[in-house]
Amino acid sequence: MPLKRKGEDGNWLPTSIDRLDALLSNVIFGHGYGHIYALRRNIAYNLQHVQYLEQTLIDLKLTTVLLTQTWKTQIIVGCGIIESLLHYLIVVSGNQSSIDWEVTQEFTGVNKKINNKLYRIDSVVKEKLDAPKPLPMTFDAMLKKAESKRLIGNDQALYGKLKRLRPLRNRVHLQEIGQPVDHDFNAFTYEDKRLMMQVLHAVFAELLFNPTAEQRAYFDYLDKYMLEVD
Repeated sequence: MPLKRKGEDGNWLPTSIDRLDALLSNVIFGHGYGHIYALRRNIAYNLQHVQYLEQTLIDLKLTTVLLTQTWKTQIIVGCGIIESLLHYLIVVSGNQSSIDWEVTQEFTGVNKKINNKLYRIDSVVKEKLDAPKPLPMTFDAMLKKAESKRLIGNDQALYGKLKRLRPLRNRVHLQEIGQPVDHDFNAFTYEDKRLMMQVLHAVFAELLFNPTAEQRAYFDYLDKYMLEVD
């Protein structure tokens, strides 16, 4: 059923949040991770958003700029979904790094010229913590950890796709421009969007979440991307 204008009969509906939540609970269910319910809901909301954007691509005639921006949104949202899942898997599997010491003070040293260049030695004071403190992780660090521990499966191609998509995640910051033509219209391609859809399918519609046939059908809108040859 296509999207409907306000006032028209009928309504297009994505997979419900409760159904997505039930699928996510196959993997995300405690193990000492805080706010499990909120994490599942956030992932479900964003999976629904990706599905909605896919429906707009089917139903609407978009300019090339809006088409590219829709791909961008799907990629950034999709990477956010994977990032949150990886964080959960890393934490509950005991693979998150921690620190025993924390910086409490910093002291600026005196400038000194050596061979006509200025140098400075700064000092820090660290305090021994009563208990180890989890170390914050970047998306890049999470991907490396997930790949080394095979947290989302053994398919090396899946990790390769995520490595390609990772830099695009940072383009949520519009001011990060490397060269005059380094803008969104040139940065995001259909190939990137296709890889993102394949990643989501591999993670949620296949073995990791062990979906039933009914649950796997939630992601039928991604099937066409799996049929395309890499």
